Amino acid sequence: MAVKSYPIISCLLLLFIHASYSAGEQYGWELYKEHFISEDGRVIDYYQNKASHSEGQGYVMLLAVIHDDRELFEKIRQWTNNNLRARKDGLHCWLWGKRANGTWGIIDYNNATDGDILIAYALLEAGQKWGDKSYTDNASNIIIAIREELAFTHKGRTLLLPAYYGFTRGEDFIINPSYLILPAFRAFSRVDDKTFWDKVYKSSSSVLSEALFSSLNLPADWIITNGSGFSVFAERSEYFGYEAIRVLLYLSMDAKDEFPKGIKGILNIYRKNGYVPIWVNLEDNSISLQSAPAGFYAVLARAAKIMGDDSLSDELFTDAKLKLTEEKDDYYSFTLYLLATGLNN
Repeated sequence: MAVKSYPIISCLLLLFIHASYSAGEQYGWELYKEHFISEDGRVIDYYQNKASHSEGQGYVMLLAVIHDDRELFEKIRQWTNNNLRARKDGLHCWLWGKRANGTWGIIDYNNATDGDILIAYALLEAGQKWGDKSYTDNASNIIIAIREELAFTHKGRTLLLPAYYGFTRGEDFIINPSYLILPAFRAFSRVDDKTFWDKVYKSSSSVLSEALFSSLNLPADWIITNGSGFSVFAERSEYFGYEAIRVLLYLSMDAKDEFPKGIKGILNIYRKNGYVPIWVNLEDNSISLQSAPAGFYAVLARAAKIMGDDSLSDELFTDAKLKLTEEKDDYYSFTLYLLATGLNN
């Protein structure tokens, strides 16, 4: 059996742990804000040339609601509206950053559907929490645009494209399972076309149950429709990895107590070998020897808790905290961690 090992933690990292967690998870949120959010409300992805994405803006708007941080929520909302709402259809441009000529602005005008969903969902939650109808109205406009611009029907299912263009192959459709954000669809049905969103919710749930691959039965980062159902879209990724880990997070956010069968396999790998693999190859069943970042551990910890294994959950959360000390610039991992822990409280 492999034994867990961590690099020697320097005095600086020990101070980091103390500062981040001695005051509870709320201080972790304060640390996150200081490092990843600019003064004007832009969420910074250091690993992507300090760019910003609609997904990131949506995540942090949702975190601001969770942490009852209305001042920051409004700042992020305004930056998002001022800088990413350049499309005429009501959707957000997905990528903003440093252009080849050295100026900063929109780099890609295509949308990313998860970004639009997360922003609208956060606005709905904010409107409900703080009693502000303007947030609800803002959300409704985005939800209508998602419904009108991104929906497609395949074999009786109503689903959403990952973006306005670039995800069709003849009669087939490319899907990102981690964009099937069930709690958002449930919320959308309360303010928009209930019949439509109930169908999207039901269709998405069936895809998440059916589209499992390899001997471990895991969701894929990307899938494509085919004559008999779905297959892994290996051109983008052959893994259960950086994208698909969010499937577990969103299932837990929707109060689901059932997860893909393969999650027990991932948890067993952790029990036996002392680490969570950063990816599982769904085509050849190989498993990475590289340990996943903190956010993966936190999401799996939340899943383990919902599945009734509090001891394993606590162990995974502890490992996640330690891993954060080695990931000071990893916006994505820290975001997943905060979502998993914030929703856990």
